[in-house]
Amino acid sequence: MSSVDYTRYYKRFILIRRSTQAMTDYAQRILGPHLPADRTGALLDVGCGTGYALLALKQLGFSAASGVDSDAGQVAEAVKRGVSVVFVADTQAFLRERAGHFDIILALDVIEHLPWPQQIDFVQSMCEALNPTGRLICTVPNANSTLASRWRYNDWTHQSSFTEHSLDFCCSAVALRRFRCCQSSSWSARQLVVASHERCARGWALRFFRFIRRLQMMAELGPEQGRAVPLSLNLMGVASK
Repeated sequence: MSSVDYTRYYKRFILIRRSTQAMTDYAQRILGPHLPADRTGALLDVGCGTGYALLALKQLGFSAASGVDSDAGQVAEAVKRGVSVVFVADTQAFLRERAGHFDIILALDVIEHLPWPQQIDFVQSMCEALNPTGRLICTVPNANSTLASRWRYNDWTHQSSFTEHSLDFCCSAVALRRFRCCQSSSWSARQLVVASHERCARGWALRFFRFIRRLQMMAELGPEQGRAVPLSLNLMGVASK
């Protein structure tokens, strides 16, 4: 396939809805609880795109955070934001040349862009680039979400979406033994309800439809399993060796 300029999708369908500050605030909100207190460790953002997560990390004091991406247009946009990003044609080769080097690796909305036969091998390469106490933090589209189909197919380059079980399988198939999955969303229903007046209606609507979705899960899967299913648009996986 010929080279595809991903920046067109990103600018038209992602950035048009969010300011730079909103994007960095979002990154800080979802990543903050999973980041170490030590801000000096080597951190790599794989598939860093235009650098919003790196900008957020820079604001949080992570002095050794850097990123790589295989899309030249995305890298150019990230460099404009003053973060450390380099273009790499082969991300897995880049990772395997740096075995045991990183304390934290981020893969935010990355794994789903790979065909499923390549996903475990890609996660393996990230695992090998972590030091013995390193941590992988990833986000992927959530197949449990009410909007799962739209979220899966809205981006033409998406190859799959995940449930909490399939993401666990993907990470546990390599040497990442300690895995936990949690919801990852720009807003929770409660945040929308207590936010500004114009967001209040959206918050109550989100609560209502999440409640309906929860009932569906409980009816199909049984009360115990149905109550535990994450329903956010994205899933976040946090794994370590």
